[in-house]
Amino acid sequence: MRPALVALALCAMAGCSAIGESTALTDAQQVIADMKIGVSSPNGTDQKGTDLTIIGAVDHADRRYRAGEPVTLSVEVSKAADVAVLRVMPNGATTLIFPNRSQASAAVSANSPLRIPAPGASFQIAAADKPGIVLFEFIAASRGDAWLFSRKPEGSADFAELGTTTRALAKDIALSLRGGRGSDTAAVHLTVSVHGD
Repeated sequence: MRPALVALALCAMAGCSAIGESTALTDAQQVIADMKIGVSSPNGTDQKGTDLTIIGAVDHADRRYRAGEPVTLSVEVSKAADVAVLRVMPNGATTLIFPNRSQASAAVSANSPLRIPAPGASFQIAAADKPGIVLFEFIAASRGDAWLFSRKPEGSADFAELGTTTRALAKDIALSLRGGRGSDTAAVHLTVSVHGD
């Protein structure tokens, strides 16, 4: 079994609630982690009023990475949905890492783990270039009409940069997801620790 799938299975069995250690997040990261998207819990379960759940995982079970080390993520949804994955740095710099240049479609099939980046991709995702806590936010909606699912990278970039004003960004994301009537939404987050040794 691939490491990403093992991590996903462990996350599903043990729950990812311990992953989102809110005391370790900066204020800028906490704003994104606290977004009101659906009614999901940190492990992607217990979502009242919706049958859409989302589970996110990384390829290191201990969620520890060296500065500059690549991270592979995986995401799985309980029903077909559009998915977006954000990486939020301690200073609030937010990057849309999925969809990306090589995985341009946000559509994810039900119960089919998706690896980010895709196998054989020409780029990697670095957890961070310097030590600290990095937040990954996984967002799903059964209707993909929110701007988050169609945002494209600029120029030759692999990812779309969303800026550092996380309070305004969180509000904009939440409002765009509420626009579609009859759309289920779900979100889950996890953190990774980046160290210098």
